[in-house]
Amino acid sequence: MSTCKNYAPTEGYTEIVKPGEMGISKLHFGILTLTPQSTFFDHSEDNEVALIALGGHCTLLVGHNGNKAYGVLGDRPDVFQGEACVAHIPHHTTYEMLTGDVGIEVAVCKVESHSESAAVILEAGETAAENETHLRIWENVLLEDLDVRARDVHITPTDREAICLYRSVEADSAAVFDITRTVDREKTMRVQLDDNDVLMLSEQDSIVSFTSKGVGYQLWIQPGL
Repeated sequence: MSTCKNYAPTEGYTEIVKPGEMGISKLHFGILTLTPQSTFFDHSEDNEVALIALGGHCTLLVGHNGNKAYGVLGDRPDVFQGEACVAHIPHHTTYEMLTGDVGIEVAVCKVESHSESAAVILEAGETAAENETHLRIWENVLLEDLDVRARDVHITPTDREAICLYRSVEADSAAVFDITRTVDREKTMRVQLDDNDVLMLSEQDSIVSFTSKGVGYQLWIQPGL
């Protein structure tokens, strides 16, 4: 059944979930926080990597033989002010992040992939074509109280596992999901997300309804087909 985990903001990289944990079989998810005047270097190994700028900005250098990208990642102070900048990095590729006078907070998503796709750094609001990435990423910003059936809002499809990062402006804001399993739709589990909670949905989980209290933000990630 679905489960959630709270993320405590921490400098550096915090791994939150990986394949084989909490009903997740394909996705890796973590958050990277870099302070001003710092660097971070990594290698994608056997994974496609997506970097979603939550707040702040940095210079991103991606390099792999002829498959290179260079640019600025990040264009908003926080998740409630503008749309995300996203970078897609193919497998077996190095990438380096360099901050200036402002740091950056980045959601790091990975899925195993050997596709020979191009490295790309997207501007705020841009999305990659579905045939060019094995990760599906979208954001919801909810500005008022909602109480709806899942089909009425773009929450998430029910045929694949998914991860959702939730953030709120006020302490009493929350997101509440009613979730069933494919094998037993008579039973419903209620999951409440508070600020910095991360929800994990397995392939067998389906969202039946959704309630939002106050201003909230959702970052959704799923593996592609």
